[in-house]
Amino acid sequence: MGIIKLNKILIIFFLSITSLLKAQDSLRIPKKAKVYFLRSSGFVGSGVSFKTYIDGELVCRLGNKKYSIHEVFEGNHECYVLFGGLKINEKVEKCEIKVEENKITYVQFFLDNGILGYKIYCKEITEDDAKNKIKKMKEDVKCL
Repeated sequence: MGIIKLNKILIIFFLSITSLLKAQDSLRIPKKAKVYFLRSSGFVGSGVSFKTYIDGELVCRLGNKKYSIHEVFEGNHECYVLFGGLKINEKVEKCEIKVEENKITYVQFFLDNGILGYKIYCKEITEDDAKNKIKKMKEDVKCL
């Protein structure tokens, strides 16, 4: 009889301890946030789409005077753009962005035309600056 009571007490003890532990708390599920890509490169290159990438994955073919919205997991991400027939690592400058939960990160793409060619790059911009620029743009909802 004593062994059965002891087993019941041990079972109740272990069940109460495991009910206090939450397995989901130890597994942190990454949250999503939004990244806006903005493109307004003027007349130069306006007829060709920018192929925009996040962490090496093509996310949009962005036309001139357009912006696109992308959902990504919070954390650090690498963005870049390809223009025309370029391949990765040819005149491509990557920009690192840190995406935070419940915040929007704005990235603008630039095309500088010089004597010996052009330079294409991206840069994180402020929310106020982005909102002013978005007023003059259209959202690209099809993207690909």
